[in-house]
Amino acid sequence: MPPDITDYGNSYVRWTGIRRTDDTRKPGHMPGDNTVRILLDSRCWITDASGETREYNMISPCRTEWMYRTDTLWQQPNYEFTGIYSATEWMAGHVRAGDVQEFGGDWRVERNIGELFRELRTDVVHHPKVEELENDEEVVEATLTPSPIVARTEVWSSDENTRAVIEYPIKTMNIQLERRQMQVDTGPLIYPDLDADEESEIKKLHFAFVCFNANDIAEFILRCPTPVMRDGEEVGSYIDYSDVRRVPIKNTFYAARP
Repeated sequence: MPPDITDYGNSYVRWTGIRRTDDTRKPGHMPGDNTVRILLDSRCWITDASGETREYNMISPCRTEWMYRTDTLWQQPNYEFTGIYSATEWMAGHVRAGDVQEFGGDWRVERNIGELFRELRTDVVHHPKVEELENDEEVVEATLTPSPIVARTEVWSSDENTRAVIEYPIKTMNIQLERRQMQVDTGPLIYPDLDADEESEIKKLHFAFVCFNANDIAEFILRCPTPVMRDGEEVGSYIDYSDVRRVPIKNTFYAARP
């Protein structure tokens, strides 16, 4: 029987933030707490050698704004805001364009959820009926219909003691009709670097896109500080998707059915 597969068009995180009293930026937000609802872009389950499993979710990106003003709305300079969270941890921040000598923003700041929110809840809806796509032919045929396709991709640490399942909707799928081939190019999604030397597990998680045309090998491209080159010389850096990781995987596609 197929697992419960997330309906990414109808699954959200909702939170009410704790308003900062030390925010002196101008023109500033209007008074009062703000409650946000944002779609989920990806989910990830990490299971260690003990069998314990932890869940992480990635939110869809948005832009920085002044809340509930009538004179101006977009903050300038403007930032992308995105994040990954668990039941207790929150890793999020801002990414912006700017001076090429600047790092690019506080984009991987780790905080405790209790410090940031009065309330945070995740509302996950599952597709009521899904079908596993067992080969490229079935993937091609599903792509030719309006049915949502969701992938579950398993990766593991080098010692194979820790494993992760990444789940994400296939937003972009390429197919070659004559040869009945497929190639995924989609994201953003969570990429867990299970061999990374980090004090906390959430810091091992990265914003990434994935590309693959076989169910046993994939290339993830991670968001990271990326050199800005001019005439062959590095003149600064910015944040973009540039760190390629080619890794073995075990992938399964699921198509939602009426």
